[in-house]
This record gives sequence, structure tokens and C-alpha cells, in this order.
Amino acid sequence: MLKIIGLRTLLIAAALLAIIAHSYAATPMELVQKSLQIQKLVQDYTATVTVAIDAPNLQIPERSVKVFYKSPDQVRVDSDGLAIIPRDALLMGNLGKHLETNTEAALVANGTLRERPVARIKLTPLDAGPGAGRMLCWIDTELFLLLKTELWDATAKVMTVNFTYTRVADQYWMPARLICDLAARMLDGDGEQARMTIGFTDYRVNTGLSDEIFEDQD
Repeated sequence: MLKIIGLRTLLIAAALLAIIAHSYAATPMELVQKSLQIQKLVQDYTATVTVAIDAPNLQIPERSVKVFYKSPDQVRVDSDGLAIIPRDALLMGNLGKHLETNTEAALVANGTLRERPVARIKLTPLDAGPGAGRMLCWIDTELFLLLKTELWDATAKVMTVNFTYTRVADQYWMPARLICDLAARMLDGDGEQARMTIGFTDYRVNTGLSDEIFEDQD
């Protein structure tokens, strides 16, 4: 027998569901921690990394290097010549390190970035005073991937990083391409910012890399 549910009943049910959903909404720090948990699924990786730099008064040809990473922060870069790569880029944003000194999270806004739903969250030091630095991060609220970061020092923005991802072995979301916009002073530029494009290919993930691989590495 078909039972007709009244409009008033439907509205009450919808309101209750909205209240329940709101009560279980993740806090800003919970979103950051969820993103960090996604990163922690990757205990190690190897990849071919290609770096291109567009900067004033700086002539560095595009270069490909071999990168080895082991959690939480061991990195080895094998290159035949000079390769400039921000360390955080090889540590998938290095959220864990930033949370060591930036443990207060505040929601700045909800919105979209590259057609993905995101929360923009500001991380600041607990003992923040005049001149303290901060980090802004854009986190996908469905996949919990870190899509963008901004690093600020006391006076200005130091670096912006935009992340795009690829699925590896049907298990891991790994960075496929990073675009890093750096303040002029980061690369000794003459009043102009620099752009670094970093591409990742040939991933091997969680193969059990030995600590010996990282000996004598900076």
C-alpha cells in the first residue's frame, strides 16, 4: 500500500538532516588533519621530476632529476647538475612540518578552485605576535587533497603553490604537476617574481626504500 508523506513531514525531515549534517561538519583543523592522513598513506616514493624555471636574470635550463622520498621528511635528489626545487614540493606540501609550528587553524572561506569544492584555511603559530608568518591552504572538502598553498612571512607572500594530482596504482593520489610562484627575493630576482613548474612521472610508491639511500643527503 502506497503511503503519501505530507509536505510538512518532508520539510521537517529535511531540516533535521541539515541540522545533523551541520553538527558533524569537520572543523578547519580536522580538514587539515584529513589531508595530512591522505599524505601519510605514502610511506615512500621514487619519481622522475622535471623542473622548469621562468625567472628574470636567471638562466637555468629545464632539467630532469630522480627523486627518492621516505616519510616523514627524507629526500634524495640525483641530478647531473644544479637543480633548484622547493623542499616542500617533494614532501607533497609538507603539512606535517607546518603543523609543528602552525597549530591554530581558522576557516577563511568556502568556495571552489578549479571546479572543486574547497575550504580555504589559515594556519598561524599559537604564539603569533607582530610579524609572525602564516600559511594559507586550499583543501578539497571531498577528496581532502591539498590543492593550493600560500606561504607568508612577516610582511609579504613568499610562495604560492598550485597542485594537480594523478592516481597511482589505483590507490594513491600523487602530485602530477606543481606550479610555484616565488617572490623575487627567493631566487635573487630583480623586483620580479619567478615561476617554477615541476612535473612528476614514473612513480613507484611504497616499495620499502631503505634509510641507506638517504645517507649523506642534505
